[in-house]
Amino acid sequence: MLDTKNTKSIQSTIKNSMIGDAVIVESVSYDRYAYQQLSEAEKLTYDQVYDCITNFKNRITLSTKDKDVLANAYEAVMADYGNLFWINGYQYNTYTNNNKVVGLEFEPKYSMTEEQKDVYQAKIDAVVEDWLSGISESASDYDKALYVFETLINKVEYNKDSEENQNILSVFLYQSTVCQGYADAVWYLLDQLGIKSTIITGTANNESHAWNLVYLDDAYYYMDVTWGNSKYLDSNNDTSGRINYAYLAMTTEEISQNHVITSSFEVPECLSNADNYYVHEGLYYDWFGVDSIGQKLNQSYMSGDDEISLKFSNTDLYSRVIAYFFDEKHISDYCPDLPSVYYLLDEVSNVITVKWN
Repeated sequence: MLDTKNTKSIQSTIKNSMIGDAVIVESVSYDRYAYQQLSEAEKLTYDQVYDCITNFKNRITLSTKDKDVLANAYEAVMADYGNLFWINGYQYNTYTNNNKVVGLEFEPKYSMTEEQKDVYQAKIDAVVEDWLSGISESASDYDKALYVFETLINKVEYNKDSEENQNILSVFLYQSTVCQGYADAVWYLLDQLGIKSTIITGTANNESHAWNLVYLDDAYYYMDVTWGNSKYLDSNNDTSGRINYAYLAMTTEEISQNHVITSSFEVPECLSNADNYYVHEGLYYDWFGVDSIGQKLNQSYMSGDDEISLKFSNTDLYSRVIAYFFDEKHISDYCPDLPSVYYLLDEVSNVITVKWN
């Protein structure tokens, strides 16, 4: 669940001389995705807002007098930076003279003091250093993304009642969060590994949601750790957790099946599937290769794996494989002495998971 950060407006009638001067600050975000999608006026405001928040200023006068420019700039800042755990929305103060807007102030809502922020940051840094100790800085983009995806799912539970669940404190201090915390943590961990990502907001199955746009190996993908943290009923009707790799690196077509983007900035068309988990791991089929599929199942079964997941390029192929291997029981041709088979079907992603144990 994603909480919408509130804004508040205050309007005053003043003389021009009472307004502070807007200070143009140097941009440090020129390589951030959301920043690049803004107008020039929004970029100036973005830079001022980010400088204000990171330097713990109480309020600043903006270059713009348009509250919508401020709203777009603030949204972009929060999309480009998942580490701003000490900020919880803002208010803007509009100043008018003879019914004409003559100034706009930005006033952040801080959830803690700067000293408290520094203490929390040190705690975060210690956890992050430990969590990232298992991945090399020289690893491929795909391996880094996979490591972050698996680490967050294995270490952090989804819990609507978790503390500080709208920022990374919930993840790194309490190991319990919701979608916003996951998305911010993906941003933070990938940023430490030199990979750019952006926090995307929208809905999933008509509920408010947040996930990530990630840039891997010269292509954009969507990553949703929340949906990757999957639950299912096992053969004993007990609820068990598993990693759903379908949400590691998704195309626009795939994410659009159950996610709707509401971010105000433009997003790219994600077309590549080169870093899709199933493609990358040799578990993707775009043809009805019975022997190839059967041998893949056999290798997993004979190796003593807990499970194997296979992805198919379209619904027709997916349905044919289900009919041949499971309805007609041809899986026994490749996995001898298999007393029974328990499998999971993901019709949205065209993924079949066979649970051996």
